[in-house]
Amino acid sequence: MSKLPIFSLFKVIFDNRSAFRFLAGTIASCSFSVAVILCTIGLMDGFDFTLKKALSHSNGDIKISGHDDFFLVDNKTKKSFIKENLLASSFLLQIEAFALVNEESKGVLLKGIEKKSFSIVTGLDVSTLDNGIIIGKQFQKLYNLKIGDSVVVAFASGSAKDQGSATLKEFFVEGIVRHGVYEKDLRFIYIDKTTLSKILGYKTDISNLGFIKIQDFSNINQVIKNLNSEFSDRFVFRPYWSEFEVLLDAVKIEKLSISIVLQLIVIVAVLNVVGFIVFVLETKALDFFMLRAFGLSFYMIQKFWYLLLFFISIFSCLISLGLIEIFSNFILKLPFLKIPGDIYVLSELEVVLDPLDYTYVFGIFFLWVFLVGFFSMRSQAKKSLLSGLRQGFS
Repeated sequence: MSKLPIFSLFKVIFDNRSAFRFLAGTIASCSFSVAVILCTIGLMDGFDFTLKKALSHSNGDIKISGHDDFFLVDNKTKKSFIKENLLASSFLLQIEAFALVNEESKGVLLKGIEKKSFSIVTGLDVSTLDNGIIIGKQFQKLYNLKIGDSVVVAFASGSAKDQGSATLKEFFVEGIVRHGVYEKDLRFIYIDKTTLSKILGYKTDISNLGFIKIQDFSNINQVIKNLNSEFSDRFVFRPYWSEFEVLLDAVKIEKLSISIVLQLIVIVAVLNVVGFIVFVLETKALDFFMLRAFGLSFYMIQKFWYLLLFFISIFSCLISLGLIEIFSNFILKLPFLKIPGDIYVLSELEVVLDPLDYTYVFGIFFLWVFLVGFFSMRSQAKKSLLSGLRQGFS
């Protein structure tokens, strides 16, 4: 007796449209479930990536602060930060102030910068800065400002005799920058450091904040450790994301917990796979046992089922990739889904996924599907050919 080909099982199962519809629905539910998990993980990774990227545009790679509020930065100090792995450094004079625009006041952080070194370290374009100020994008949108408009800045007087009084200075907007972090775009204002020092009555070498750009970013933690050890008596060094470190750690924990909880969605989708298998086994039981009677071995039937489950998994994963693209490039860009930046730090999010995320989600999904296939085949293996034929004819 010649053995029947394994593809004869496809003809048996899909000889009517109901099986095709059930299979299509199963694949659709599985792909949607996988896409939901990947999008959730991708949004969290995207938050981490986007926030760190935005922070680096105003903080460089490493932040420097003194043990006291202010410190002197002479040429000798600057040269001490020119090392093999340290590409550039920039020192700032940062104070709190109020910006007065259209008879309204807004608390701002006024940053006195050396535009050349600051631009190298942070990547922000402040080349237009001269005797005026550069404002953030959200500040510009809030007051509908444009290049050339004037802004009055009020800050505490630096002289002893005028202590407690406010100094008002009018500046013209010379540029607009975008950090990517809502609060920074709303409250950061840049001014020439020498100009700010003269207004406050400080020496030009006085600073209270510094930034460093390094060559090997992957080694940032070791570089910070070495710097803190070498300059422990004068400075404190932190990574540029230190101000949001607690939030970023919380996102990592939330990512792990939610990805575990969302496995319930995968289980629900896998139940559709179970339903498809039960549907086929119940409606085509007689056909299967007849094929076994005509020479198709149970091993070939097992091989067929695992092959079918493999294709269900592959198609589900491929379709989920398309759903992720639709979500990230179309749905996430819809105006009514725009995130309020004053609440969520960032005004927009993106889906960022690395190969490890795909491996994790796809791997667990494949595991669930093949566990279902294994136990389904195990239940069928217990039935003898004779009992199966009797059940089919009864």
